[in-house]
Amino acid sequence: ETNSSKWFVKKWIARGEESKVYIEKLAVLASTWTLQNKTLLLQAEGQFSAGNFEAAEKLYDDAILSSKEHKFVNEEALANELAGHFYLDTGRMDKSLRYFSQAEEKYREWGAVAKANFCEWLTMDI
Repeated sequence: ETNSSKWFVKKWIARGEESKVYIEKLAVLASTWTLQNKTLLLQAEGQFSAGNFEAAEKLYDDAILSSKEHKFVNEEALANELAGHFYLDTGRMDKSLRYFSQAEEKYREWGAVAKANFCEWLTMDI
């Protein structure tokens, strides 16, 4: 890994952390239920980036459940897709396939055909 790629990764991790803090503050000031799933998803990504896979796993599922409970189909699709990448990157292909398939279904339900097709394409290589 080069110094520039390390810097780039650190920059994006810091940006993600800033976004997470901002959304958490908004959740306190505004409507918690509209931001809960976003906060959980950002926390999951943060834990994944930090190598805390057990915490990330739970947070992805919590984000998916929160999105589902509040009927945010698009965000349920995104949370499933990101969980799919998490499981793919951590070598758990069976779980990755399940989450990508769920993401595909939710993207189709939402009408995002290109995203659904992309998730379908990802499952072909697993």
